[in-house]
Amino acid sequence: MKKALLILCLLGLFALSACTRNHGDIGIWFGTWHVESVTAGGTPVNVVDDYFFQFQNTVFRVSQVYGHEQLVESFGTWEEQDGTMTIDFPDPDVFYIQMPGLESHNAFAMSDVSSKKATFTKVDATGVNYTYQLKKSY
Repeated sequence: MKKALLILCLLGLFALSACTRNHGDIGIWFGTWHVESVTAGGTPVNVVDDYFFQFQNTVFRVSQVYGHEQLVESFGTWEEQDGTMTIDFPDPDVFYIQMPGLESHNAFAMSDVSSKKATFTKVDATGVNYTYQLKKSY
């Protein structure tokens, strides 16, 4: 009886642990990344709110936390290829984030990428060069 219970518990733990990454392992990007700092044209941008990038499968979520636990979020898609992170928000009617430099289509050059930090750089539609320093939260 104890052996059967132990086997059932182990199977249950295995099943729960297998569900954390839908459709396979996406490597270091899985999880939540905090936007630590933003620069525009080399000048630091005073970002009052907290911004988070979240990756899972091909789904991307950016969230803006402000005030006392108030949250605004937008969903899109992401793809990493040849040192470029492409993040798209296909429906502009549901793109609510007021993050400096973030647009409905973003092609970021990546540098200093590790499992704990990354630097994203892009030029927006007006020609301003933005740099985002990301740190893995969880």
